[in-house]
Amino acid sequence: MAISAVAVVTALTAWSNSEGNAAAVHRDAQAERVVSGREVFDFKNLGELVSTSPVIVKAEVTGIQPGRTLGSAEEGGVDQARDVTLSVTTSYKRYPTVPTSIVMEEWGWDEQGNGYQVEHVTWSQVGDKGFYFLEQSDATGKWQLVNTQARMLDKGGWLELSADPTSQFATSFWLYDPLDLEMELRRLTDTKNPPQDLPAPQSEPDPVSGDAANSPAPDDGTEEPLPDDSTNDGSEPTPYPSPS
Repeated sequence: MAISAVAVVTALTAWSNSEGNAAAVHRDAQAERVVSGREVFDFKNLGELVSTSPVIVKAEVTGIQPGRTLGSAEEGGVDQARDVTLSVTTSYKRYPTVPTSIVMEEWGWDEQGNGYQVEHVTWSQVGDKGFYFLEQSDATGKWQLVNTQARMLDKGGWLELSADPTSQFATSFWLYDPLDLEMELRRLTDTKNPPQDLPAPQSEPDPVSGDAANSPAPDDGTEEPLPDDSTNDGSEPTPYPSPS
């Protein structure tokens, strides 16, 4: 989300903080692969996520556009973000203030226009409503998820988490619905009556530099996963947005 929040260094490409070359002419209309990386944070429960997140909002996705490009051929490839516009309805935590409309970066496309998602963070869709735990991106005026656990969509009475469904973090939400989450967020962010059970925020580790920063994530021998809605039929890349 190079994204400092996820610190992704994948076998597909190594992301850079420098502005990249021109974006691909064609872009997939949906993610066709899932890439993995090294997380900056690994939360075990909601309290850890809340205490570490500078900004927490309830919002609706109102627009999606191709965003900035990062990297170069010399650095391993060019990647392009997706700019997701969020219309904020509730701010639970402000750093220092949160406007009513913000842009969140998510990933992304490679230099051929092939779409990929990071871990379980499926691509946002216009009309999505949910809870977003954010920090400032290294792109001026934009935001990003604190890590891949930091989005919870309201699916009309149940929550769809971006976290690994087998993780301790995800299983801690077993009995939560959107209303439960909203009430707990208000309790955990109450500055007048600070909760005694709120953990200390996690600290970011020292930045990785040199050869280690460009090394691929460890290969566990498994095949690269595909998103649940991937066509995987050899027809990609498809134009973005999808043809009518």
